[in-house]
Amino acid sequence: MSGKTGLYKKMYDVMNESEALEKDMTVGSGKNSYKAIGEATVLNSIKKLFKQHKLILIPVDVEVTEHFTEYKTSNTYNGVTTVNDKARFMTQLKTQWKIIDIETGEFELLSAPGNGTDTQDKASGKAFTYAYKAVIQKTFMLFSGEDTDNTHSDDITNQQQGKSNTITDNKKKTSTDKITTKQLSDMADSKGYDDDYIIKKYNKEFSKNIDDIKFITQEIKQKYYHKLSELPDGGEIIKDSIFDSKEDHSDVAFESQLMHEGY
Repeated sequence: MSGKTGLYKKMYDVMNESEALEKDMTVGSGKNSYKAIGEATVLNSIKKLFKQHKLILIPVDVEVTEHFTEYKTSNTYNGVTTVNDKARFMTQLKTQWKIIDIETGEFELLSAPGNGTDTQDKASGKAFTYAYKAVIQKTFMLFSGEDTDNTHSDDITNQQQGKSNTITDNKKKTSTDKITTKQLSDMADSKGYDDDYIIKKYNKEFSKNIDDIKFITQEIKQKYYHKLSELPDGGEIIKDSIFDSKEDHSDVAFESQLMHEGY
């Protein structure tokens, strides 16, 4: 241990000179959303200090465990119920990192876990990013100011439901704001609808034949967006709304359970 005092002194200096980080992004939407710290925020907070103290951090080993879950969702439109097969991938990593003092060659091994879920091929990338942020945050005590372990998971869900109601009220006050294609798509997804359903609804209502929601006019995007915002997240669809179907939300809830800590 005595042979690494130079490295440990530099690590202490980085910890002492760095600042606490605040969660600066929201992942997901509705009651299943959670706060997280972006990768760029973590890197920007530490990169200058690493350069100043001539330290580098590199991955040296990773243990991968992958899980694959198949499930079904249903969607009813005009009295016809369609059942869809879906899949979710989860990657769990145990990573090992080496922090090196490039002036002396001294190094120390660090470890960090990482979890990532995705319906396509991004689970491993999400897990690695999670681990990268975790090893930096925990090693240099870059606390986010919010400790998830102090709050029971059920309480977190209740708090998020309360926040969702506040967000909905705010959206009602901004009916003239421009709605982007991504905002409409994300809002629809949070309520259990996919882009195809929105397209079908638009084509039927206005006798159009579009194949992408980006072609929906701004006026109608606003109308659909704010109508969707009035619907409960993952609950019963409001009667007489412009939307008349319900989709299973078990996939969103599953991801929220795994990721609500929000590194």
